[in-house]
Amino acid sequence: MCSPASLHFEMSLCNVKIFFCLSICSFCFCFSDLSGQKINPFERPGSRQPKPPPIIRPAPPPPAPKSINPNIELRGIFKYRDEWHFSLFDRGSNKGAWLKIGESFDEGKVEIEGYNPDTDELKLKGGISLTLKNSNKSVLPVPSGQPVKKTSKAKRVVSAPRLPVPGARPRAITIPPRVNLPPRK
Repeated sequence: MCSPASLHFEMSLCNVKIFFCLSICSFCFCFSDLSGQKINPFERPGSRQPKPPPIIRPAPPPPAPKSINPNIELRGIFKYRDEWHFSLFDRGSNKGAWLKIGESFDEGKVEIEGYNPDTDELKLKGGISLTLKNSNKSVLPVPSGQPVKKTSKAKRVVSAPRLPVPGARPRAITIPPRVNLPPRK
């Protein structure tokens, strides 16, 4: 049996061992943490260096507004299969085109946004609106609907009918029947 003094000594020795083990563990932990920052075999060299501050570039200036050509005219309107078509003409370049809503003209500078059939007003992108020039809102007669008078003063040449040549084949073309081939694999 142990005496109380030896028991006390063993407990103090046990406390010293625990303290010694804890101090070694904390030292190893701190040392491993410091050494881990210096050398790591799995990291690339120089990867622990501080990163440079990000470069902040100023925003680019907004694009210049597209200039609207003042020579654009609305020359015609028609509706086909519930879709409006508009004739735009550029007096400066002497070119025109038939366009629908959403299409562009003059290399994309002029784009059709909408149309009001009550006022015959065409809205272009950029807030510009066009109306028909000198429109009296009347339907023009179609020239092909009027009868055409024929004036024939040229003499018609009458040729003699062809006579069959003896021994010649008839002038008919014979087309062979179609052959149905199996589909290719």
